[in-house]
Amino acid sequence: MRAAMEGVDRADSQLFESGPPLGLQRRMGLVKLGRPEVVRRCALVILIGWVPLALLTMMRDGALVGDDVQAFAKDIAVHARFLIAAPLLIVAEIVSASRLGAVALHFRDAGLVTERDQPHFAAALVSTRALLDSNKVEIGVIALAYLTVGSIVFSVHLDQLPRWHLSSGGVAATFSLAGYWHVLVSLPLLLVLLFGWIWRLCLWTRFLWLMSRLDLRLVAVHPDHVAGLQFLGYSVQGYSVVALALASIVAGQVMTKIIHHDVLTLAQQAGFGAMLLFIVALFTAPLLVFCGPLLRTRRRGVFEYGAGASKFGIEFERKWLNRNKQGNEEVMQAPDFSTATDLHQLVSNVYAMRLVPVDLRSMIVLVGTVLVPFVPVLLISTPIDVILAGMKNLLL
Repeated sequence: MRAAMEGVDRADSQLFESGPPLGLQRRMGLVKLGRPEVVRRCALVILIGWVPLALLTMMRDGALVGDDVQAFAKDIAVHARFLIAAPLLIVAEIVSASRLGAVALHFRDAGLVTERDQPHFAAALVSTRALLDSNKVEIGVIALAYLTVGSIVFSVHLDQLPRWHLSSGGVAATFSLAGYWHVLVSLPLLLVLLFGWIWRLCLWTRFLWLMSRLDLRLVAVHPDHVAGLQFLGYSVQGYSVVALALASIVAGQVMTKIIHHDVLTLAQQAGFGAMLLFIVALFTAPLLVFCGPLLRTRRRGVFEYGAGASKFGIEFERKWLNRNKQGNEEVMQAPDFSTATDLHQLVSNVYAMRLVPVDLRSMIVLVGTVLVPFVPVLLISTPIDVILAGMKNLLL
């Protein structure tokens, strides 16, 4: 077990900086030990996912301003997917994954894990890394990406596809070269990156569930009002880069529909709004596994600290309330009053406990990040005279 712990100490600082498709990228030499090559890989994903679509569309059109090129240029959804979302998912492998690893280690560093549960904590780290580095999972993610693309292709009518996607302006029942590249290379590439993060999210949820089963040293009177678990809220902030990538995909689709149809129907607005709520809930939901431990900690704190406060209050009233008022100023400086204030503050912390370890600031960061890609949507869908009138009202 000591050897296992030493192995964990060497690797756990980068616990979640792994997972599909990083294994494949390492074998291809794109990622080396201590050199994540983020910029290089972001450029490569654009060169593979977006550049061929643009070049093949221009080659087929034979002009820089042909109908297909214009259709491709107006397809904001495809630009959002491969110029913004895919690179962000690469960046998240460093920014978001490192945050998750730091949060995971804080269970041990903050002294929340008891000596008896240290082996279980180490086992959770080891099993998480093993599942992240699994070659079978990586193969499964790639296969799932192609199965997903296949199910989408066979379930969509040709008239629903963009003009540049088809060989003859949407009439012929075949894909153009750009269309084939899109479904055989670009989309699977994006989905592999996305499914890799979904797998990390599943393992993050599993890790938190394993932690919730330990006998953690939770403190009911902790000033963070979640028994010392508020640091878990930083995982929500850590996922902000991934959330930004997902929101960019949704925003790109919204802008494409607005460009082609001017306005969105009420059903479409509701659908896109539901997607944004789902993104926020997706990265917050793993913290719900601590509702049970926090509820038990709060219940225990209410009984224990509540009883202590009641006993102290009875003794306090017996000692001080019947005294004459002549020495009132001296009485107020007595140590008992300071003790009563401190005790009541501790007890109030117990009654103010939340059952989900996420704070308002973390939620604001996540929600704000999700809404950022929709700023251009708001600008393009709002008449310029309305914007100017609003700015004028602010200045007058």
